[in-house]
Amino acid sequence: MMMKDVLGMINLMNEQDDLSTLTRNRCVGAVPFAGRYRMVDFALSNMSNSGIQKVMLLSTDKADSLLEHVGDGHHWGLDTTAEGGVTVLPHCQFAKDLRGDLFHLYSHIDFLKNCPETYMLLAPSSVIYHMNFAKMVDYHLSNDADITILYKHLTEMDRHAHIGHAYSLEMNDQGRVIRVTPTYHALPSLNPQSIDLDTMVIKRSLLIELIEKSMRDGRDTYLKEVIWRHLADIYVQGYASHGYVAIMDSIDSYYAHSMHLLQPQGWHEFMVNHESVYTRQEEELETACHDQALIRNSFIAHGCNIEGYVENSILFPGVKVNRGVSIKNSIVMHQCAIEANAYLDHVILDKQVVVEQGAILRGQFAHPIVAEKMV
Repeated sequence: MMMKDVLGMINLMNEQDDLSTLTRNRCVGAVPFAGRYRMVDFALSNMSNSGIQKVMLLSTDKADSLLEHVGDGHHWGLDTTAEGGVTVLPHCQFAKDLRGDLFHLYSHIDFLKNCPETYMLLAPSSVIYHMNFAKMVDYHLSNDADITILYKHLTEMDRHAHIGHAYSLEMNDQGRVIRVTPTYHALPSLNPQSIDLDTMVIKRSLLIELIEKSMRDGRDTYLKEVIWRHLADIYVQGYASHGYVAIMDSIDSYYAHSMHLLQPQGWHEFMVNHESVYTRQEEELETACHDQALIRNSFIAHGCNIEGYVENSILFPGVKVNRGVSIKNSIVMHQCAIEANAYLDHVILDKQVVVEQGAILRGQFAHPIVAEKMV
């Protein structure tokens, strides 16, 4: 079908917010990842590459930096004319203390009713994967389903699953979802599971009907709760994702997935269709590696200045590593400065953090130290 009849929505209200201080003043979608991206880049790129040209962002009260990053969507190839681009559905101030996404969706119900598109593709910013949504929409139509849910089948071999909060789907032989159970801390996956990736295709009219019905009933706070409760009445079909998937719902999962990129197999999985992931274009400055610098198995972004030792780490743009510094197994975000002779191991530094001369920061793989962004 023509993807111009599909409206994309990135639902920021339906995401776990357990990334420690990384999400104190920003939403999950704005968290930097893989040395150059923000989490939301993958959802926007998937939509754009699939032919979706109009995307709505259901915003939160911590979305300022994300909205600045996304702008009108032109960096992702979205049509920024009156018929396309990114539309922000602002966070409902009257519902500031309400948990869940239903009331916030309901607060924009008139906007949803006035959209011309027949179908909607809802996706999160906190789950990273590569997906051609056009194939998913075609599958949805061929099965005459009410809703099609994207899932990832995890087996005992998926040792890097690192899932803190998710739903496990049980499907019949035809792929219809018949039962859903919450899954916690699947690290590693001990049993084969089909994990919901919080992505769905649904008719816009059915979405509006479910929102209005749930508000009348007053029983649910999340859209997914409404869907799961009506599995007997609504035909929900599963659609499998077979490629790279990273669910970022905790600081442990964020760190583990970041470190997995530095393994040969992990980088290979992530690099599939990597060239079709877009982000906001910034001026790229040259990286300086001095004679005394030593870098092993690390990703160093543009504009860094390296005088010390960096091993098995990810450095974002503009990081300054002074003489005598040792950085291991760490993530160092934009414009951080590590003063002389400091030592970092299993550490996450948010943007613009300054580590003082001679400081020692040592965490563990399961419990990395997180230094908050400087304001």
